[in-house]
Amino acid sequence: MLRHIALIILLTLAALAAGVAMVPGEREQWTMLVRDGRNQQALKALEARYRAGKRETDAVFHLYKLYMSFADIDAATRIVEQFVADHPKDPGAVALLAKHYDDIENKPAEARALERLFALAPSQQTARDLLAYYRLEGAFDREENLLRKLLASQMITANDAERLGLILAAHGDLYGARDALIRFDEIANPERSVGRIALFDVLVQIGEKDEALTKAASWIGYWRKVSIHRASGTEAPAIRLIRMMMAVDEEAARRLICAVQRGAAAASAEASAHDGSCEIAIPDGEPEADAAASAVTSIEPRDEFGRRRRR
Repeated sequence: MLRHIALIILLTLAALAAGVAMVPGEREQWTMLVRDGRNQQALKALEARYRAGKRETDAVFHLYKLYMSFADIDAATRIVEQFVADHPKDPGAVALLAKHYDDIENKPAEARALERLFALAPSQQTARDLLAYYRLEGAFDREENLLRKLLASQMITANDAERLGLILAAHGDLYGARDALIRFDEIANPERSVGRIALFDVLVQIGEKDEALTKAASWIGYWRKVSIHRASGTEAPAIRLIRMMMAVDEEAARRLICAVQRGAAAASAEASAHDGSCEIAIPDGEPEADAAASAVTSIEPRDEFGRRRRR
């Protein structure tokens, strides 16, 4: 008899324990409410947890989403800003803040959040968003600063390296322009000419004439090869660069350009009968090239302090 009573008591206690274990906790309660679409009740439950200091990441995120779904922008902004204040070094939190400002079209605040995000976790996407904002707002000093950081971290794209080089050259920072344009030359499509012509000009100005001529000769070889399959007008960059080279050092330019021509003719039947001489014909009627050439002839090499160097 006592055994039966003990067994019944044991089973009752086990049933009570199982019942208690099956009662949903606070987390399960709001999760089920969100899952069932009972948003008002889920909002009240999450607000109560938030006020009680229970601010788990997923709970705060769902509370933020509920505020946004009810168009309570002020409350949503307060929640996400406090979340970032609680997790200042979490890139995910800062990215959420930037997206929130983008959603509510607060562009200055979004830019500040993106700057913070870039400092925590640099990425090309964040950089692109920031550069687009800087250019739209005319914040060219901030754009230049970011482009310098991208160049230093080897994250810069060809377009941005070219733009940075042109900006720095215009500001008189020739050594900075050289670094940016050399990076552009390394990663850009070989057909692109504007940044490379600017690099030639910069190298001449800082006194690196031999490197400028050597690079120019390699570019001309490719540009002329490409021009065979294109309209004659596309050869203008090569013609312009030849004029610039001749203006800097005609003898060295002829030697390098002739070497390029001999290399191009090596596969032809005439290569075996080549006498070692070549002719460099520069068509007339290229006013832009003339202007470029005359501009280069007036350039004096300068040192890193901007002082003229003797040839």
